[in-house]
Amino acid sequence: MSAIPADTVPVDTVPHAAKSAPKRWSLNNATAGDTLDLSESRTYDCALDIRRAYRLTGNFCIDLQIVLDDLGVLDQVTYRIKPKALMSDCRQVEFRPRHHVHSGRFAEILESIRGRIGAEPTPPFWARLFR
Repeated sequence: MSAIPADTVPVDTVPHAAKSAPKRWSLNNATAGDTLDLSESRTYDCALDIRRAYRLTGNFCIDLQIVLDDLGVLDQVTYRIKPKALMSDCRQVEFRPRHHVHSGRFAEILESIRGRIGAEPTPPFWARLFR
């Protein structure tokens, strides 16, 4: 009879991948990264103006890349687009500075992005009903 309780798993049977979890970005450190709410429609309109085009594909990833390239910050930040909520114009994008960008410059970049294509805060649904 074994002295090990039935609900415990011996250490050597746990796969190696389960022992070491991948490191995640920490949002607690303001210099490590920041998440912005960006408007899909404002990003599309801005990309249209930049390219002087009549119509684009409407792909948010490509439109955002066009805007960041026009701002001259594409080589200074990395970004990750989070999944979109249903029936929303707002996309959450997590920006991270590259290793050569200082925190002051990163804050300036975020402000320029927020000013150009940032999403307007949406009022609650009940407030929109009474408009």
